[in-house]
Amino acid sequence: MSALAIDFTQPFEDAFSKLLSFVPNLLGGLVILVIGYFVAKVLGKLVGKLLGRVGFDQWMERAGVSGVLQRSGTGLTASAMLGKVVFWFVFLISFTMFASALGVPEISNFMSDMLGYIPRIFAAIVIICLAALFANFLAAIIRGATGNEMLAKVGKYAILVYAAFAALTQLGIAVQLTGNTLLIVLAGAALALGLAFGLGGREMAGRALSNLFDRDMIKKPATGSNGTTAYPADGGYEPQPDYQPQAGYQPQPGYETQAGYQPQAGYETQAGYEGQGGYQGQPGYQGQPGEQHPATHGAPQNGGWSNGSTPSNTNWQPGQP
Repeated sequence: MSALAIDFTQPFEDAFSKLLSFVPNLLGGLVILVIGYFVAKVLGKLVGKLLGRVGFDQWMERAGVSGVLQRSGTGLTASAMLGKVVFWFVFLISFTMFASALGVPEISNFMSDMLGYIPRIFAAIVIICLAALFANFLAAIIRGATGNEMLAKVGKYAILVYAAFAALTQLGIAVQLTGNTLLIVLAGAALALGLAFGLGGREMAGRALSNLFDRDMIKKPATGSNGTTAYPADGGYEPQPDYQPQAGYQPQPGYETQAGYQPQAGYETQAGYEGQGGYQGQPGYQGQPGEQHPATHGAPQNGGWSNGSTPSNTNWQPGQP
């Protein structure tokens, strides 16, 4: 009978002994976790304040990160957000130490993998922030140089898209997929720009080529023997046909009159013109019917006039000189 007796107390004794051996590990792990929490809290606040004092928020505002945080509804500045990241990073380290103190390999291995992945997250965040700063800087340069807002936005978003693919590659998320997608996006963007400039700017390109061809065809003026500029005969100037200079006109030295010019019909130069006081009437002048001319001093004496006299009739004819 004694050999068949079953000891029911042995399992309870084993469980109690294991619990007693686990309690020190649990207490040690909890202490590590509490200390890690306070250390993470202090470091997070310290990093947030230091970044705020060095102007990190202004840099992130220029990069557009602050606007994203405001739209997300977190109510945190960029420096405060980075302080939160530091807090969780330190706390995860303390939690990994807590899992190791408990002696549970599954939890400790999982936390170790998470800690190994955190540097990649930091690298991806840094890539995005620096790319945002550079994208805004490049957009400002393009906007100031060309005045084209659309071209500035294209340059900005091209940098951001490339940075997004680089961040995904750093995180190890579908590396092959992101690489092929990046090539497809770049090829599509190049094709779109080529079509836009080819179809939309073909008229402008035609005018530019035409102007360039015309400038090459125009001959440069040569310098004459007297130091003046001698333009070629095919410079586009053609003399007017049938031009004759006015009678009695003397051109300036070196000036050549246009050949073929004829003066206006009925035009005759004044013969024997002298200054005031010696004026002589034009020969062959016929007065208009009914025209009367009052006598004035200095009037011509060869026209049948006398001082103070008037013609005797309305059909007066001036005397012969």
